[in-house]
Amino acid sequence: MSQKYLIRIAELERLLSEQAEALRQKDQQLSLVEEREAFLRSALTRAEEKIEEDEREIEHLRAQIEKLLRMLFG
Repeated sequence: MSQKYLIRIAELERLLSEQAEALRQKDQQLSLVEEREAFLRSALTRAEEKIEEDEREIEHLRAQIEKLLRMLFG
């Protein structure tokens, strides 16, 4: 092979290596984004459950207040 082709092959191998590294980095970034998304979805679910629990507690307390008001004022 001529020197020109050997240089071109080395150049292409270097580019391929750089692209492979860039792809690995993007894959790691994607994994982090996916982990963050899963964490945030879980946190959102817990927050929604807490809100529902708090709303049930509020309704229970309102019912108790109404009952006490009826007991006091008829």
